[in-house]
Amino acid sequence: MKKLLLILLCLPLLSISQNIGDFYQGGVLYYIDNSGLTQRGLIIDTSYLDATYLWSPQDNLISDWGQNLHYCNGTENELIGGGKLNTANFEQDHPNGNYAANLCFHSNSAGFTDWFLPSIDELWQAMLNLNMIDSAIHLNGGDTIKGNFHWSSTQVLVDSLGGDIRYAYGVWPDMSGNPFITSKSKNTAYLVRAVRCIDNDCSFLIPTAIQEHTTYKKLLKVTDLFGRETDNKKNTLLFYIYNDGTVEKRIVIE
Repeated sequence: MKKLLLILLCLPLLSISQNIGDFYQGGVLYYIDNSGLTQRGLIIDTSYLDATYLWSPQDNLISDWGQNLHYCNGTENELIGGGKLNTANFEQDHPNGNYAANLCFHSNSAGFTDWFLPSIDELWQAMLNLNMIDSAIHLNGGDTIKGNFHWSSTQVLVDSLGGDIRYAYGVWPDMSGNPFITSKSKNTAYLVRAVRCIDNDCSFLIPTAIQEHTTYKKLLKVTDLFGRETDNKKNTLLFYIYNDGTVEKRIVIE
């Protein structure tokens, strides 16, 4: 009996695994990586972050991404595990600013101080689990996900191959369960939702499918009835063309 007790005491302590949809460490767990010795995961805040600057008199939950013609080096990370670095680099470039990443960096929601603006892949994973997240948030009295564009911390890469200095990526959650990724001008105000990593450990091992960006639906262009590329015009029939070959007809009323 003493020998058995000694063996049990010498065994490593096993952490209790969490499940997607659990309310855990200040928010809703929506992504899990079980590939290592310890469980890693992403947690989304149950509430939106209020703007610290009046970007829009009509909505205090929307903020600009950053300065339109300023390229913020170090915010090009797209993969899961990259949002924390993007956010830290943005805060270093714009200390104590009023932009989306600043709001997340300075948040102390639920008593945690390691929140960040998610990378585009981190945000995409959240929108894939939209119904589950909303159910958990509703049970905990938070703000369910709105059907509007959400900023990621990933700036459009500007290099020798191109890229537009004015844009950053985000996700538009489709309430039918088909979110899509697009980019918006950095000096326009949209929704901000912070995330954090379990135990502040963002050292994920990323599945190959995500690394190759083959898993998400991306908006390629918007055209009018005559096939001409166009910006979103009010009360106009538009065609949204995606990278998976699908086309959606929409009448934009804003």
